[in-house]
This record gives sequence, structure tokens and C-alpha cells, in this order.
Amino acid sequence: MMIPPMLWDRPRFREQNGETVILLHGLWRSWRAMEPMAKSLHEQGFCTLNLPYPSTRKSLDDLSDLIRDRISQVAGDKPVHLVTHSLGGILARKILSEKPSWNIGRLVMLAPPNRGSEIVDWASSHHRGLLALLGPSGKALSSQNLTSILPALPTGLEAAVIMGRRGTIPFFRKILTEENDGIVSVETGRIEGLCGFSVIDADHTFIQMHPEAIRQTIDFLKTGRWTA
Repeated sequence: MMIPPMLWDRPRFREQNGETVILLHGLWRSWRAMEPMAKSLHEQGFCTLNLPYPSTRKSLDDLSDLIRDRISQVAGDKPVHLVTHSLGGILARKILSEKPSWNIGRLVMLAPPNRGSEIVDWASSHHRGLLALLGPSGKALSSQNLTSILPALPTGLEAAVIMGRRGTIPFFRKILTEENDGIVSVETGRIEGLCGFSVIDADHTFIQMHPEAIRQTIDFLKTGRWTA
């Protein structure tokens, strides 16, 4: 789960009879972080593409182009769903706003900084060294930048957000609001146009393998209804 991205990482595709789900990890993570979710979705009949990408080495524009092209290679006539963690949700929103060629399905974002990252805002003023570690895509997660580059969710898109409330990283406690997952405040995930929004007892690092996050994700992808 905690292994960082490696240059030799390759996509993990699992064939099934159902619709395809693309899984996108977060900043400084790898495909391994999304494996519990990918395996659970596959067991429920979905094809899954667990897609690694160089989150710390390329810009949001370059990453979205790369991911869009890779999805196009596996997309057929059926809807293509996306399940994302943290930065992955921002990339998914950017890709979907640019009207990809494939048939868009549903979107589930886990712990996305949809309104921008308070940590990036703080690092921009107080800790340039930390900012450098985030890479070009991480730096782009400032509140001001995301507000200017990300449009509203596409009309008709069935999208949901699952946030965590267990803040296990005390270092950023003073930067975040009271309800947070240690990295992202709950309210930064809320945007207009969502079909569902829930908060579970999970931290940012492991929310994508939390049983309740997996259950809610599978239910929503199957039915389009938010039962959380």
C-alpha cells in the first residue's frame, strides 16, 4: 500500500463480463494503493484497469493527456466508470470536462481536494521545500489554481464523493478544519452536481481500502443510486 511509484510500474487489467472501471491513485502513490478496490470490483463482475501514472513528474495537463489515451485503448461500447483517490479525482474531473471519446459512466472520488488543498496553500507561503516534493501536479492543487482551471461537473454525470473523518496525521492539524482525514478537510471535497456525498471513519492514506468505501462505491457503480 505504501510503496511509492516505480519507473517500471505497468497497468493492471482484469477481464470480466461487465462494464470497465478505471482506477486512479493519488499523489506519490502507485497502482498498489488501489488494488483492494480493484479486486473487489472485479469480484463483482467489473473489468478493471488499475492505472499507474507519474504523479510527481508531470503537470496536470500532461497527466490528463496520458491517462485519457490509455483509457481510450481499453474503452469499448460500454460505459467506462472511474474510481479515484485524492489527486486522481482532480485528473478525472479534468479529463471528463474535456469530452473524451469514450462512453462516460459514473465517477466515485475518494478524498478529493475538489476545492483545493489547504496543505498546498500553506506550503506555498511557509514551506517551499515541501512544495518542491509535490511536483508540478501537486503544486497545481492550490485553492486558487483549481478554482480557475476546473469547470463544474459535466451535466448529466453521475458522480459521488466519499470523504474520511479520521485525522491520523497530527502535523497538519492546525491547517485543516476540524473534520478532516489528516490531509484533506471534509468540506473541500464537496462541490455542486454530486449525486452523493458521504463521510466515513477513514484516514486519507487508507480510505480506498476501507470496507465501507468499497461497499458504497460498488453499490453506486452498479445502480447509480446513493444508498449511503
